Amino acid sequence: MYKTLVLCDSVCDMSFEQEKKFGIRVVNCGVEMGGLPYVDRVEVDSARIYAEVERTGQLPHTSQVTALQFVEEYLQAAKEGYTDVICITMNARGSGTYAAALQAVELLPEEYPALRGRLKVHVVDSTTYSYVIAMPAVMAVERLRKGEAPADVAAWLQDWYRHSVTLVGLYSLQYAKKSGRLNACAALVGEVLGLKPVLSIAGENKMVAKVRGDRNLIPKMAQLYIEMAQDVKGDYIIAYGNNPEQGKELAAAIKKLSGRAPVFIGPIGPCVAINAGPRMLGIGFLRRDSQA
Repeated sequence: MYKTLVLCDSVCDMSFEQEKKFGIRVVNCGVEMGGLPYVDRVEVDSARIYAEVERTGQLPHTSQVTALQFVEEYLQAAKEGYTDVICITMNARGSGTYAAALQAVELLPEEYPALRGRLKVHVVDSTTYSYVIAMPAVMAVERLRKGEAPADVAAWLQDWYRHSVTLVGLYSLQYAKKSGRLNACAALVGEVLGLKPVLSIAGENKMVAKVRGDRNLIPKMAQLYIEMAQDVKGDYIIAYGNNPEQGKELAAAIKKLSGRAPVFIGPIGPCVAINAGPRMLGIGFLRRDSQA
């Protein structure tokens, strides 16, 4: 008999309410701002990030979940009677969180020998960020409730993430330039010409399109979804910054083409906001096999 905990880091952007509703536990990342440490979701939110950048011109920094934090989460799960933990982390190519989660798996029996063989931890690299992490995590909980083995669910999750893609459209290049997600030269040219890039995240970041002017970004992202999605009537998510109306416009544009509303739609959290900025749009979905 299995009892399995699904654990994510806070880059999944789930709220406390969603965490409770779906039965998923979230461990918070850190944010360094003005030389002081803060806890994601608890002590800082995206609005405060935007205000700080506006005030200082400096971009805060994120800090990953440490191996010690993961050890504590695994230990707590064992104390609560869990036999398995499926630990889903943010993109391994953009953070050391995945490596820390794996390190904690090795440390746990060394620090707590009595747990050896009692708790199985399955670490999954989401390859992405935000609600694209959350959506299949919720699906995983449902699979577990139906009796699927934790190892099989973890393998399904890893396969899902490896076949997913996240498209990020940026209305402003300021944050992406400061964070290094977009090189300074490309950002400068984009600002001068009024170009809005669409980035593809599937492990690594690539620019897949650029449009001139704000009004063309939503139609382009909807078009890319139709071109790239494995199933245009399948599940997808939409994320936005402090521009919820544009998030709703994108959802409406895709629904008009596909007939489906997003599974998740909501604002990005602080860690994602630091890299994307206040005016952004994101879509996450399973891509066709031919798409990179």
